Amino acid sequence: MQEQKNESIKQKLIDYEAHIDAYRASLNAEGVWLFLATLGCWSVGHAPSQLYAIAITFILFSHRIYSKLSDKRPFSSITKDLENTIKKELEEGDTQKARLHDLHQIRDIKLATKSHLKSTAIFLLCYSFLAVTLWHSFEVAGR
Repeated sequence: MQEQKNESIKQKLIDYEAHIDAYRASLNAEGVWLFLATLGCWSVGHAPSQLYAIAITFILFSHRIYSKLSDKRPFSSITKDLENTIKKELEEGDTQKARLHDLHQIRDIKLATKSHLKSTAIFLLCYSFLAVTLWHSFEVAGR
């Protein structure tokens, strides 16, 4: 019975890593669409319409990302739930320590800022383009 629980938890950890990777891949794919949509928004000649188009683009982009998530909870919540499951379902000992170590490895490697920056570079570039162009439009409007 203990071995079945251990295997089940191992699979949950594998699924969690896959969820993180899928989320970041989705961000990058959607980032490209965000970039193209931002370019389209700025091609509109009327300034208020441009801002309205940017707002709609941001809402659509956010909805598309959110709708693709298989687990809509924040990573910190998933990590905490997995930690609680490990502590509850596995008896204290080497197996429990090993699964907690695996979970902490996921948190320390997959969820680290450096890993996030490297795996979502396309998204970050596209999102920064949106931010810079929006800032520029407000700067021009303020003159």
